[in-house]
This record gives sequence, structure tokens and C-alpha cells, in this order.
Amino acid sequence: MANEVKTFSYEQLDESTATFLRAKENKMRDIVGNAYTELGRELKEARDHLSAHRYGCFDEWCKSVGIKKTVANRLIQRYDLIVSNWDDRKELLEDLPVSLTYEIARPSAESTEPKRQAKQAVLNGEVKTLKEYRELLAEKEAAEAALKQAEREADILRDKLERVEEAEPEIRTEYVEVKTPDPELLAENERYKELFGDISMYEGRTTRVTNGDAITYTVYEFSEDVRKFVEKYGHLTHFSREFSEMIDEGKEEYRKAIHAMQTLMRSIQGAMDEKEPIIING
Repeated sequence: MANEVKTFSYEQLDESTATFLRAKENKMRDIVGNAYTELGRELKEARDHLSAHRYGCFDEWCKSVGIKKTVANRLIQRYDLIVSNWDDRKELLEDLPVSLTYEIARPSAESTEPKRQAKQAVLNGEVKTLKEYRELLAEKEAAEAALKQAEREADILRDKLERVEEAEPEIRTEYVEVKTPDPELLAENERYKELFGDISMYEGRTTRVTNGDAITYTVYEFSEDVRKFVEKYGHLTHFSREFSEMIDEGKEEYRKAIHAMQTLMRSIQGAMDEKEPIIING
């Protein structure tokens, strides 16, 4: 009875025979269970008596009656388990396979949380074989291992974050090579500014003219603007004395403006001769 056996199928029997055999099984289980319990009781009392009288010959005595030391210890542990559950689980424990009761009676049966939970499942009647107990224990140990691994990884991540927060920021200095503008390009750019002003004044106000009717309309508008310009500034042609008395800076500004106007007119004339689409400042 110390080893688990394959479950017998009573369905193959007629009802009367099945009932008869079940009764015999229960009776035999009671006999065996009680026998192991009684053996455990006798061994425990013998050991305690020898210990109380300071005799260290319990193992020797067990051998003399044909019981190995390990078997004697298991029977005593099983008996202690049943006694501790005498009121509510005695019958349940004595009906279980002896191998299973040996397992949950070990002193280490509650040494870990998975073992404690697996043992409790047996005491609750949820587990009835040693195989089921070991499978349940393996599942709970795997779950506990996974939880501990997750906790370790969380601790490692927390430590890294704390080190990052505590670390002083690293300051790096990078040197970037900046090319010096070509002096000739700068000079040319300044000449264009003198002639036409800063390019920003034309942004958003320049229209590409490609349609013939649009060109005609723009030319009339241009002619009108030129006429107004002549009317507004035509009197300057009679100010020779005033110009001669003007400061040099003022004369220079007039010269720049006139030069820009002349350049623009020559450009328009050239575009007209080439008969290409032109860009007119509208």
C-alpha cells in the first residue's frame, strides 16, 4: 500500500458486484490507514520513552524489529500529521495514499510558499494522489520563480533609473568649422544691393508674366507708374545749383538710385529685344 496503484474501473462490473468491491476497498483502506497510523503511534511512544530515559538506541531497536530508520521516521511524521488534524481531517488523510501522506508530513513540507500551498491543497481534499501533488507543486514553484525573476529585473531597472537621475549631466564641447565667405561674392552682393536694394523688399511682390494679355496690362501699368515718377521728380532736372551745394553723402545716394534705375531700364530693354517672358515688379 506504500505505492500508488492504477485506479480500478468499476464501470466494467454490474452494479451489485461494483458495490460489493467498493465496500471491500473502503474496509481495506481503513485497515491499512489505521495500521500505518497505529504503527506511527507505537514508534513515537517508543522513541519518546527511550529519549526520556536518555537511551540513544532507538535506531538499533527499530532494526531489531525489521523497520528501517527512514521508514520509522516517516511513520512517526505521518502520525504527527494525522494527530494535528485529528478532528476534521483524520479520515481524509488515512484514505490518501501513504506515499502522499509521507510527502506532506515531512518537516520541509512547508519550508517554501509553494510547498505550503500544495500541502494545503491536499488537506482541502483538492489533491488526492502523489502525482497530482508533485504537478501542483511544480506549477507553484515555477510561478514563484517567474515572480522573483520579475522582481529582480524590476530592482535592476530601478537601480539604473536612480543612477541616471543622480548622475551629473555630461557636458560636451563640439567645434564646428565655419567657412569664411568668399570676399568677391560678398562684394558682388553689396553691388547688387546698391543697385536694387535688399532682396527682402521684393519678396512676395514679384510676379512671373507669361501670358500676352497680362504682359500688355503690366506694360500699361508700368507706363503709368513711370509717368507719375517723372511728374513727381521731373523738377529735379532744374536743381543744378542745389545739387552743387548738396553734401557728398546726399549726392552719392542720388547716384546710386539713378544707377539702379538705369540698370533696370537696360534689363527691361534687353528682355523686350529677346522677346522672352520677363519678371516685372508689380
